Amino acid sequence: MKFVILLEKTASPDAFQAVVPDHVAYMDDLHRRGALIAGGPFQDGRGGMVIIEAGDAAAARAIAQADPFIARGVETYSLRTWMVLTPVGPELLTRDGT
Repeated sequence: MKFVILLEKTASPDAFQAVVPDHVAYMDDLHRRGALIAGGPFQDGRGGMVIIEAGDAAAARAIAQADPFIARGVETYSLRTWMVLTPVGPELLTRDGT
């Protein structure tokens, strides 16, 4: 199943930035494990979105709660099940977002 993790910043910019390297490492690990479909920040800087593959909602919650952004309290999250009706283009999966 596909899930969307919607992230919202709750910490100061300095506190948030201190966790970014660990979050990026976690995203890289999810990618290596085949769980990460796509992710990135919103342009307004107030949060971001991560799309994952997980067996069920409990597994998706565990993935979200293990994210250093969530575990260290610099962001909150909401979890939504995503029903994919159209193919995901390869441009969505590039690091630079273009």
